[in-house]
Amino acid sequence: MSTGLLEPIPWSYTDTPGVLQWTWVTKHFTARITGAEAVDVDAALTGGLDEQARRRLVRSFAWDVSDLMRTHQGLPRLLVEGVAGSFDEAERTVREHVGKLYDSRLGYVRYSGPLAFTFTLSNGERVNVSEFMGTRCSVTVLMPDRSEQTVTGDFDVQHYAWRMRTADQMLEIVPEHVLSITNRSEAATRASAITRPDSYSGIGRIYREDPKPGCTGRPGFSMGTVDHAGCPQCPLHEEGLPEYLLK
Repeated sequence: MSTGLLEPIPWSYTDTPGVLQWTWVTKHFTARITGAEAVDVDAALTGGLDEQARRRLVRSFAWDVSDLMRTHQGLPRLLVEGVAGSFDEAERTVREHVGKLYDSRLGYVRYSGPLAFTFTLSNGERVNVSEFMGTRCSVTVLMPDRSEQTVTGDFDVQHYAWRMRTADQMLEIVPEHVLSITNRSEAATRASAITRPDSYSGIGRIYREDPKPGCTGRPGFSMGTVDHAGCPQCPLHEEGLPEYLLK
């Protein structure tokens, strides 16, 4: 995921023999990326590796985020840590965890952006769920006995967990147990299965295309969409669609 539009992290860089370190300190947390240098011994012995080139060889990058609001014996309290293969990967991971760990009202969303709402599902797929927040969704979860259970409710995110408010309870779901999430209605899901899934928006009779000759729809509210609500069945977008799905 590109982070080019996110605000640059104000890293403070230090360089000591064998270790490169970047530190980001706020009043709420401190984040670090540490790179351990590695030397190409063969190249160094043959004189084929100058000092500038040597300093670019980094074996790995360790990263961590520690809390400053609730310390441990007066020291920053370690919240999460890990290892990355590159500085960019380590920085992207720090952005994601800061976005998930801290309330968006503290202002760090400008550094994390969509990473704060991007989760890894059970199949390894990375999904940005920001479009689902505040809508009624259906989430299919893989249960411990390998069965599947689908829960429908109003969707929200709280730190690392998904929250689903149903008619009588609030459920907390671990994203790593999720098989799929959708905010389409049941009818919309059936429609997408038998009409054109490449252009169907999943909402009503709206398609992600511009009106064209032969289309019975009209320009939708959003640019680049065509809405067929109240219109006759469209031979371009709805051919073969059962009558009851056009209501």
